[in-house]
Amino acid sequence: MKLIIINGPTGVGKSTLAARLHEEMPSSVLLDIDELRRTIPNYRERGEESLRLAYDMAAGAIGNAHQAGKDVIVDKTIGDESIFERFMEAAREHGAEAYEFLLFGSKDSVQARADARGYRPGSLLTPEKVGMHWERANELKDKRPNAMVIDTSNLSSEEVFKTVSAKVLG
Repeated sequence: MKLIIINGPTGVGKSTLAARLHEEMPSSVLLDIDELRRTIPNYRERGEESLRLAYDMAAGAIGNAHQAGKDVIVDKTIGDESIFERFMEAAREHGAEAYEFLLFGSKDSVQARADARGYRPGSLLTPEKVGMHWERANELKDKRPNAMVIDTSNLSSEEVFKTVSAKVLG
């Protein structure tokens, strides 16, 4: 069993990579933190509370999936150290191998990708939050020394997938 955590700021290919890994790992469970948050009533207004609850739900799901013998892919996990440790502990409890990836790019390239996507009215994502997410991801590079950092600025999604899959799929 495996736990694969995919981190990074907006627009670096996290969801694309997570979906592709999930497709290639038929016995896997894909946990998207944003999707978990959307299951919580008034999640926008209850920002930190809904994020903490989504992380709690993900930690429980990781343990349950590993107990059932399934691999787990976690998409979008920029958080404090305690979140990563809870996820890693859930993996260790069931003897799962843990992999952590931090997809990254220059601040300008990340902002340009987000701007090109556009911002939906009422979305949690704003240009300011893109910058904030980039800063938080940049801090993670130092705080998570075991994470494999991949600069996606000049890589195709296929090249990113090949890099990651070589590590986790063998």
